[in-house]
Amino acid sequence: MKKLLSISIASLLLVGCGKDLADLQEFTNGVKASAKTNIEPIPKVEKFESFEYSVSGLRSPFVEPEPELIQDKLQQSRDCLQPNFARNKQPLEKYPLDNLKMRGTLGSDGSLWGLIEAADGALFRVRPGNFMGLYHGRIVGVTTDLIELEEMIPDGTGCWEKRSAQLVMLENESDLGTQTK
Repeated sequence: MKKLLSISIASLLLVGCGKDLADLQEFTNGVKASAKTNIEPIPKVEKFESFEYSVSGLRSPFVEPEPELIQDKLQQSRDCLQPNFARNKQPLEKYPLDNLKMRGTLGSDGSLWGLIEAADGALFRVRPGNFMGLYHGRIVGVTTDLIELEEMIPDGTGCWEKRSAQLVMLENESDLGTQTK
């Protein structure tokens, strides 16, 4: 009996899977007919015009320069203002000036020391002749209000130029303490 029941259910299921797909075909055709595509036309490609690159008289940037040219350049740079690269760097020379703050002074008018706080919170004592900042900044004066520096900045030709900068004592934390002239 169970066998007969299972055969009859299977045959009913197979009858339900008939070949009449007309309603499905009609729905598909309706969707295809109502769908609109917005495809932009392919843009026209402008005609490429070539030109001749004629710099045969100049040195190729992909070839190393001749040793004579390098030596001439070194001779020129030795004759102009240069910082002393042989001296030992001081601790405050690893900080940019805008990361240093003047916090006060120590001593008397004859020998005044400046107190500098670095970005990492370290406190340093400086006086004229010490160096600070990234541009070989030599301290030339310390007063109760400011520390005056003389920096050396590269001019792009292998030489260096002097410029003056100041580290000013801050009254408020929001004030900027570095000035460059």
